[in-house]
Amino acid sequence: MAKEKPLLANREVVRIDFGDLDLDHANPRFGLQDAGRGQMELLDHIVEKFGVEDVLSSLAVNGYFEAEPLVCRRRGSKAVVVEGNRRLAACLILLEDDRAANQASRLARYVNRWHRHGRPSITPIPAIVFAPDEQQDAILAYLGVRHIASAKPWDSYAKAAWVAQVVQAKDLSIEQVAEVIGDRHRTVNRMLEGYYLVEQLIKTGHFQPENSIRKGRGSVTEYPFSWVYTVLGYASVRDFLELSNDDARKDPVAQPHLAGAELLMRSMFGDRSKGRSSAIEDSRELGTLASAMSSAEKVRLLEQGKTLAEIETLTQPIEKRLAEGLAIIRDELRDLIARLSEQSISDHAANELLPASSRNRRSAIDLDRKLKEIALGEDDDG
Repeated sequence: MAKEKPLLANREVVRIDFGDLDLDHANPRFGLQDAGRGQMELLDHIVEKFGVEDVLSSLAVNGYFEAEPLVCRRRGSKAVVVEGNRRLAACLILLEDDRAANQASRLARYVNRWHRHGRPSITPIPAIVFAPDEQQDAILAYLGVRHIASAKPWDSYAKAAWVAQVVQAKDLSIEQVAEVIGDRHRTVNRMLEGYYLVEQLIKTGHFQPENSIRKGRGSVTEYPFSWVYTVLGYASVRDFLELSNDDARKDPVAQPHLAGAELLMRSMFGDRSKGRSSAIEDSRELGTLASAMSSAEKVRLLEQGKTLAEIETLTQPIEKRLAEGLAIIRDELRDLIARLSEQSISDHAANELLPASSRNRRSAIDLDRKLKEIALGEDDDG
């Protein structure tokens, strides 16, 4: 908290009626899918995704703490909450605001507790409000320190969405934003590039987050966003998509490579609409997936829906595959023979299995013949 005090220490705290406060539809934590939601939908989303029970309990017993003012930006006659949307949502539930109409069950659990404690004061709510002519620079500094570089960080998608907003609204360079938040490792640039890539693929129809089989956490739960900017850090992926090494920019993938970007996303996350599972099991395989992008043969197998494990088997040297395959067959046959010696089967079952056994015997003879031809330079009939 020490880093935050200088930013707000001299700000005037005012008290605002809850009816004059709006939840922030552009809050980066709410994810891309929330941009068009109304106030009631936003409140429901905050409650379901982030939870407010702890705040409701505190409000019911203690009222609203003066030491925790909301941080807002002025928009017309309203103050939009930049910091403290969970607190405002909990207040609106306890005060039975129309925006909390779908939260009757939570209200019932906490309103009696509030009354038993003498209805401690909740409204008007203390807030710090940034005026339109100062809000962007001040909010940039505040959120940058609090949620990008502090001990209370947002998840990677929220950070990337916030940086995108700042860059677009203020026409700041990524280097300037990185300087404000103390980034020295181009982390901001990588996250922003991943954000722009996802935006582009959604816009062009090459990625539908709701069809992802691999789920994420935090601001976007449809897919793990951190995988996107992580995999873009591999040179093989950047070469595959022909990505520029300059600062992140909107629409980073050229038109001819959009199909390749779609393949990359499908390989990471799967695609329920196409009945395709992801090619990897977890983030530890991102490096292996990136390496596969440098092989035309492996890319073709990814396009066919093969997993990395299957691709490894299909593309390993023939000598290794033969050795492993023959060892597996030998072990399986030994096991089957041993079981047959220990357990009896009916004549009918034996007759049904004979055709398959004969086919396997012929395949084994064919393989043996081919290996002898290679090893001895003669065919088996000679």
